Amino acid sequence: MNDRYTNTPEDASRPASVLNVLAGIWLIISPWVLGFNHDMAMAALWSTLIGGIVVLVLAAIRLATTGTEGLSWINLLAGVWLIISPFVLAFTAAQMAMGNAMFLGILVAIFSLWAALGSQTTTTTVARPR
Repeated sequence: MNDRYTNTPEDASRPASVLNVLAGIWLIISPWVLGFNHDMAMAALWSTLIGGIVVLVLAAIRLATTGTEGLSWINLLAGVWLIISPFVLAFTAAQMAMGNAMFLGILVAIFSLWAALGSQTTTTTVARPR
């Protein structure tokens, strides 16, 4: 006799969404923790702060609501924005801010891709011992 277990999309994408929530929290507080909240790095501060809020809110909604796979793709775009923001907003001279934005952008993009691709339902058949 075989039992069928269905992994729901929420099960597969949950760890990635939790990691994006944590990344969003870090992005929000990092300008003050890392000390790039001064006048020279205002573009970095606002980009990181707004990016963090977007990542946090979308990942939290993704965790709490079913059928929201599209939010992971939007978070992927937020990750790409964080990667390119030092060049677009010209804060490459602020090395700490640039490194933070690019590193977290890569993580957010990876976690978002994981969550988006993990949203496919899979069925596993397990044989029961007789």
